[in-house]
Amino acid sequence: MLHIISKVPLTPRLFDRLGTDTNDSVIITGDAVITVMREGEWANHWAVVVTHMPVNVLSVDLAIRGIVKSDLVGGLKLVDYSGFVDLTVVHSVMHSWH
Repeated sequence: MLHIISKVPLTPRLFDRLGTDTNDSVIITGDAVITVMREGEWANHWAVVVTHMPVNVLSVDLAIRGIVKSDLVGGLKLVDYSGFVDLTVVHSVMHSWH
């Protein structure tokens, strides 16, 4: 499953689900990209998730917000729109978290 996370605030319920299936992947887009900042409220949660599954961040959404890779939790993969499409091909089941 591809978990698409685009909105904030996040919930503990989301993090309870992430990391339970190592075949899953995450893509973070939109306003949710601010949640992967290494000094942010959710940094510890993301640091755990990246040890269990791939966590991707849409690079254009970081750029729009002036966020650079060194601002982020370690272990994240930056992807462009083409990479996002590739993730949807690999994962036929998707869930958007709102």
